[in-house]
Amino acid sequence: MEGLICVIFFFFVNGPRGVCTELLATPKKLKTANDEVLVAADIPLEPNCSQPICLGPLSQIYCSGRLIHTTWLFGMQKTCPGDMMRKSPGLVLELFTNLTYPLKREQFQKFCTENFANISYLKQANLVDWTKEPENIRRLQDTKLKKFARKLNELWKVLAREFVEQVHKTPELFPILPVSNAFIVPGGSFQIYFYWDSYWINKGLLFSNMSTTVRQILENLASVVRFHGFIPNSGIVQLSRRSNPPLFTQMVADYYDTTGNRTLLKEMMPWLDQEMLWWGKNRTLEVKLPSGRKYRMYQYRALSNCPRPENYLIDLNNGLNGTGHPEFIWSSIASACESGIDFSTRWFAHQGKYAETKYSIRTNDIVPVDLNVFMAWNFATLANFHEILGRSKKADEYRKLYKNLRKAVDEVFWSESDGAWFDYDLMEQKLRSGFYPSNVFPLLLSGYSARITKKVLDYLLGSGVLDFKGGIPVSLNKASLEQWDYPNGWPPLTHLFVESLRLSRDEKLVKIAEKVAWKFIRTAYNGMMNPKKGMPAACWEKYDIRYDDGRPGSGGEYPVQQGFGWTNGAVLDLIYKYGIREQYVVSTTEPVNLGTLSANGKQFIILVIILFGSLMFWLLTLFVLHLKKFSNIKDEKLQLVEAVRLLDNEW
Repeated sequence: MEGLICVIFFFFVNGPRGVCTELLATPKKLKTANDEVLVAADIPLEPNCSQPICLGPLSQIYCSGRLIHTTWLFGMQKTCPGDMMRKSPGLVLELFTNLTYPLKREQFQKFCTENFANISYLKQANLVDWTKEPENIRRLQDTKLKKFARKLNELWKVLAREFVEQVHKTPELFPILPVSNAFIVPGGSFQIYFYWDSYWINKGLLFSNMSTTVRQILENLASVVRFHGFIPNSGIVQLSRRSNPPLFTQMVADYYDTTGNRTLLKEMMPWLDQEMLWWGKNRTLEVKLPSGRKYRMYQYRALSNCPRPENYLIDLNNGLNGTGHPEFIWSSIASACESGIDFSTRWFAHQGKYAETKYSIRTNDIVPVDLNVFMAWNFATLANFHEILGRSKKADEYRKLYKNLRKAVDEVFWSESDGAWFDYDLMEQKLRSGFYPSNVFPLLLSGYSARITKKVLDYLLGSGVLDFKGGIPVSLNKASLEQWDYPNGWPPLTHLFVESLRLSRDEKLVKIAEKVAWKFIRTAYNGMMNPKKGMPAACWEKYDIRYDDGRPGSGGEYPVQQGFGWTNGAVLDLIYKYGIREQYVVSTTEPVNLGTLSANGKQFIILVIILFGSLMFWLLTLFVLHLKKFSNIKDEKLQLVEAVRLLDNEW
């Protein structure tokens, strides 16, 4: 709280730590959504940062600068600036600049009302290829699993959106980048298209046999690349200078594997190549190991270094009171958001002042395992795509990129002593220990020896991450209050964890993948179909994996959300892999056992039992008949002996 008051009371000037130097006039006491804070608006304020959150005419209205600072000071950030401007961006900014100080709340409220409107720029969309019972649901044999899949399939209609006509007519008045086709929103407060969410959403749509909708989403993302040169975090302008884990190529791969549509593949290739060029130009660095070896690798490193408008005061506080220069802290916060893992102790200092807290965030000092795996994965996939299209030279270029990065992943991240891959700390020049699901993501690249997979197996068994009822945690840091830490389990990372082990081809790791998949499916099932008393039935964005009753996770900067796009998709994809390919009976209470048989296995055992029972009945009948043949023998023992002898001869 002291940090927040410092932020509000003082004016920030240039200096090594953004030192507070000038006391403002007597403040007024007002309430924000979360805290009672002292505010004063006697002079216009803005933090000292050099790279704004977004660019263009909307930057000083929606992203950075005095207007954002003022709306947070008055506790009006939920409604101002609004979802649409009533006037041109230039005029709105001019009218704000002309406001006189000291600025009263009523005066600022009048400005907001006259210049902004809070209307929805989205409407419910009709999904042309949605069906009540797609083929994959019909193929499910387990009744409970089938009902659950039907529920998830229904949610696609609930989460389908498209932009209203006015957005397409006057896009300059809206803080968004509109796309032409319908799309699926995550749900809850996330009412726009998001980048990496779409990877799992598309998997779920493909389960639901909705390849037309998937194609339209891919076309939307291609248009975003055409506009920006890359795919931002989401479609709102506030998130337009940071990206997300680059999974666009894998989305196209999933679609192509399902449909074999070479025409769309050819249409997508320029935009897939363009995205790789953007990451190569803007997110690469040279990693020099203590041994002297150098590798070209990738890093989440957002371009902006200002406080985020969606959480402005907290970011200001973290920047002014953190362990690094404010611009470094603010940039590292944006980079963590770019990673999709916002926030986790994975990005914080593990020792020293403010260790394991956001005050010590240092994402920009960390080279992450997962991003480099995704890029190598993309290079291998793109090499295959170009080969399919007859472009051998381009395919060879991507193969070379893949080979070099694959080598770097193993040379930089692999710990022989631990048996896992860990993020690399540029400042300390060493690996950052601690469990995160990304520790096994290199297995997505396949081709590892039995020696390596045995070490990974030992690492997982020794870590304790497989011991939870509801799935796997995103970390084992039990002191953290961040949402991407213990005890939360997140569907996207759980899905990637399962896929990593499944693609390892190691028999024991593959079995663990199946076990984790069913734990997660059961947790999500209970949350939707059999919720804990007092909890709504919902598909949650995250779960508390200490339990398998489907209770949602907690922590972070906002309340837990339901919907939820990537959860629906991850669950449906795992149901396809483990509930259709290997029919399985789902239970809401029974513990998962590695020895549990699939339904196909159970059917075989039942068939054997029936055949054995029939055989026994036939033998018993013959025995009785033979026994009657020797009824003239008075000695009962001799009757039995003769009957058995005859039966043995017939057998």
